[in-house]
Amino acid sequence: MSKHLVICITLTILLIRPLWAEDLDAIQVTGTKDASQFHLGSSQRVSTVESRPSVPTINPLLESIPGLVSSQNGGLGGRVSYFIRGTESRHIAFTLDGLKLNDPSNIDRQFDSAFFTSPILSEATVFKGPQSVLFGSDAMGGLVSMRTRRGENAPETRLNLTAGSFGTYSSFLARDWKTQNHNGTLTAGKIISSGFSRLNKKRFNAKEKDSADITNTTSSSEHRWKERWQTDLLFSYTHGKSELDGNSDDNSHDHSVSDQYLAQQKTSYALDKKTALSLRNGLNRHQRYSNQLSLGKSTFQGRILQNEFLFQKEISHYSVSSGISTEHEDLESQSLSRSFDLHSFFLQNLYKKDDWSIQGGVRAENHTRYGNFTTGSTGLSYLPGIHTFSLQYSQGFKAPGLYQLYAPAPLGNKELVPERNHSWEAGWTSKNNSWETGLSFFQNNLSNLITYSSNGYRNQGNFIAEGVELSGKYAFSKFLVSSGFTHQQFREVETVVLRRPYNMANLNFSYFMTEASELFTKLRWFDSRKDLGPVHNEKLNGFETVDLGARYVKNRDEYGIQLTNLFNREYEELYGYTVMPRSLFLNYGRKF
Repeated sequence: MSKHLVICITLTILLIRPLWAEDLDAIQVTGTKDASQFHLGSSQRVSTVESRPSVPTINPLLESIPGLVSSQNGGLGGRVSYFIRGTESRHIAFTLDGLKLNDPSNIDRQFDSAFFTSPILSEATVFKGPQSVLFGSDAMGGLVSMRTRRGENAPETRLNLTAGSFGTYSSFLARDWKTQNHNGTLTAGKIISSGFSRLNKKRFNAKEKDSADITNTTSSSEHRWKERWQTDLLFSYTHGKSELDGNSDDNSHDHSVSDQYLAQQKTSYALDKKTALSLRNGLNRHQRYSNQLSLGKSTFQGRILQNEFLFQKEISHYSVSSGISTEHEDLESQSLSRSFDLHSFFLQNLYKKDDWSIQGGVRAENHTRYGNFTTGSTGLSYLPGIHTFSLQYSQGFKAPGLYQLYAPAPLGNKELVPERNHSWEAGWTSKNNSWETGLSFFQNNLSNLITYSSNGYRNQGNFIAEGVELSGKYAFSKFLVSSGFTHQQFREVETVVLRRPYNMANLNFSYFMTEASELFTKLRWFDSRKDLGPVHNEKLNGFETVDLGARYVKNRDEYGIQLTNLFNREYEELYGYTVMPRSLFLNYGRKF
């Protein structure tokens, strides 16, 4: 047991024991680390109901967020990477009910959503800019915070079925349950697809179908033991298998298998209506196996153990969230077995009075390899009427992954140091009951970036990513329109910035013919970008996609149809990999 976990348990006992004999009234227990409470910069929320994904994975859920770029190695089951405002995909932390999902068995500890399903979720929120004060390493460029369903629609059993192009079928069954003091959701489902070739047809004349098979079961629940006690439990298992054909080989039958295990308990105790404590313990374990003709067989096992003690207090105009945490990370493969620990203390506070809000935070880290270092953030916002003006400064860091440090020569480099980000954002939003619009100017100053070459991993990348972002949402009569545009540019670049376009835009349009029926259109446009080619960097052409859909609800039944990539555009998000051609999907849902 780590020394920080012992401290957490001891503090909990000392603080709570004198209150056992009290006659307690019912109090809403909080004790949740919430980035939205302290982040004064940009964020966007999307619910699983509003997104209407054609296939129930989270990539269609997130790709509609302005400023978020996703790229996938082929179709369903291919690796997915995300980029926010010029930062790398490894610079984004993904959490599920506060549990960090980043994969330590991955080369750079990025989160891969290839097999992550959306029916287990209630909503996802994307925070743009570093969130390292609350979430430490991996949140150097932003945070995707996801929340599971916990019996919101109880008592209800929901069946969702999808069938579509390329032999794609999915079925999910979810049970929302609730008693007087307990509630939760149990979800089980499967997605299969015969697929299409992951390789680009024009470049490689690829024809072989690459299949995918995903299975998930998840249980998420809340338990109120006493008036002031609450325990949240999360258990999830995901198994995914996909064919990987890459490079220039279309018929090698390469494949990858991934197993992810998640387990977490968070126990909260309310000292009073404005003070709460929580103790959270979580496990995120990955096992990956791949068999590739060019590389042979390989096995990776990664694990993150998280322990955190959190104290929250509201005092007049102040809100304070502070705590201590420890993360143990280990990686095992045929060639290495390594681990490290990261111990942290963090303090985040917010002062609100009249139309003003002032935020400040600091995180002190102790890394078993790098010793002590700190990150901080500060922000200011002013809300006169329907307008909000904000200014946010945040620091972020990313500790090198175990593979980057200790991989066999010449790949690994024990001299690597953490990557850094100094981020600024100035924004304006305006909203009322029927519309919302916003404008943001941002800058990310990235240093010590880890790059890869034939000589292995090196700290040799620095650049500044800056730009402007516009967003809007408008509801009138029977119409709902949302849109976004992001322009970003890069300067003081030491290495080529890959896979991030200069301009991107999206437009979502819905028409509600009746309360039970909807027609919708999704449009996305991306400027050209660069990527690594077989010999030198290649320019990938810009593209646009159009999706159409409709849904109809009658009593307990819901029917849906979606046509994706309407004009059958053949484009590349990654050099050499294809994207989903024109596809048709039918959806049916039933509530019992």
